[in-house]
Amino acid sequence: MKKYIYLVTSALLIFALSSCENQLDQVPLSQGTTDNFYQTPNDFIQARNATYSYAFHGASTYGYANRVLNLSETRSDNLYATTTASRDWEGINGFFSSISSNSMVAEAYTTNYSAIYKANQLIEKIAEKGDQIFTVPADKASMLAEARFLRAFCYFDLIRWFGKVPLIDKTMTAQEVAKIGRAPIADIYKLIISDLELAIPDLSPSYDALNYGRVSKYGAKALLGLVYMTRSSPTYGIDGAMLGLNEWDKAYQQLNDIKASGLFVFGTDYATIFKTEGIANKENVLTIPYTQSISTSVGGNFMVEVGYEPYFASVGISSAQGSLEGRPISTEFLAKFDATDKRKTDCIATSYTVATGTYKGSYTFPVYKKYIDPTRYGTGGREDWGVDFMVIRYTDVLMLMAECTLHGGGGTQAEVDAIVNKVRARAGITAAAANITLDQLFAERRKEFFSEGTRWFDLIRSGNAVTIMNAWRATEDAAKRIQPVTNNSLLYPIPLQELLAVPGLYEQNVGYD
Repeated sequence: MKKYIYLVTSALLIFALSSCENQLDQVPLSQGTTDNFYQTPNDFIQARNATYSYAFHGASTYGYANRVLNLSETRSDNLYATTTASRDWEGINGFFSSISSNSMVAEAYTTNYSAIYKANQLIEKIAEKGDQIFTVPADKASMLAEARFLRAFCYFDLIRWFGKVPLIDKTMTAQEVAKIGRAPIADIYKLIISDLELAIPDLSPSYDALNYGRVSKYGAKALLGLVYMTRSSPTYGIDGAMLGLNEWDKAYQQLNDIKASGLFVFGTDYATIFKTEGIANKENVLTIPYTQSISTSVGGNFMVEVGYEPYFASVGISSAQGSLEGRPISTEFLAKFDATDKRKTDCIATSYTVATGTYKGSYTFPVYKKYIDPTRYGTGGREDWGVDFMVIRYTDVLMLMAECTLHGGGGTQAEVDAIVNKVRARAGITAAAANITLDQLFAERRKEFFSEGTRWFDLIRSGNAVTIMNAWRATEDAAKRIQPVTNNSLLYPIPLQELLAVPGLYEQNVGYD
């Protein structure tokens, strides 16, 4: 199914690529070029679509989904992704201090700023020409709202990975950017919250199939709720996105609005949630759609990040995958599941067989299969899966509400217990739990959201990230490949290329070479 939001013309692709050559290079196109482009409503639509593409799909082989699997899932206690070889993801999982030149770290920085450039330019052009171009004021308002959401989305992503970053809220020349240091977290949050609060009233509650993938009012509310929760999390004594502000009530209000809308449904079958596409999937609150193609690579490849070549061969799709080294699921994590837990049996492969070919044999290498669906694999190679990625799903909203409740933000203990038991019952666990604690809630989230890129952020919000990761390291890492985890490990390093671009402008995050 084609997704309207990502139909970008070749002319706009050239425009997009030329406007963001490198990291924070905010040099705009010549005035003549931009003026010539922004002449019709369709020009603005294409510019909006390009902004989505940069924010969600990325400017390289990585997109947002790949990023959270590499920097969140792989960083966490869900995977034991270390080898004797040198791989980018090994340094991520191993907490190496030498990862400032890591391609996965650099991608998170540069791609977000590329998208921010596009959002800034679109916001400025709407202010400059919107009244003349749009005959329906609501069309102008909704486009501005989407641009503001995407800018907020990217800045929130940046501060969760890196802490303080440069705050650029307008298009600038390279010379101007070269003078901008890392802004205080509070200032960046001010822009994020302002953008989201201004965007929410003008965003549509829902979209038809043609516009599926555009952010809705409730997708923005989900992000704003998560923003407040992150601001409320313990600071760990570092200059990160966690401010200890105790805004759990504000988060609860945003999330409860999503529940009260009645537009979303708690899926009845766990495995089906990840096999249902488009508007038919009522678990989707904020999603990134991908298109399965027939002859070209326009789909997604995020599930390949944590895939394994023999497993792909076992389901008959190995030929286009290349040679994928696996990132095994940690033994400690596998042991957390009850034997009958459908989340494990349906979405984790612990044994599989390849009948013929290079990988013929039987395997017990544990890997995720949650998003892997051979029926949605196209012919364009490893980047050609027509599988949507759920950034925030309805079950997440409910469990985040429960987290807010346990912090005194609203709701009752009975509601927390009801939410957790509903999640457990769907997984086939019939024994009811009572008086759920925060530790128990996070333990349940770990089993519910594995391979969805939430675990690292959950660990940080728990306040126990360092303690949990070091205890896990002590039991899981017999080979002693993982470095001790400290509070400073909760941030990634500023990419080396940024430090070298303007020497002395930025200081490296503590603990990194």
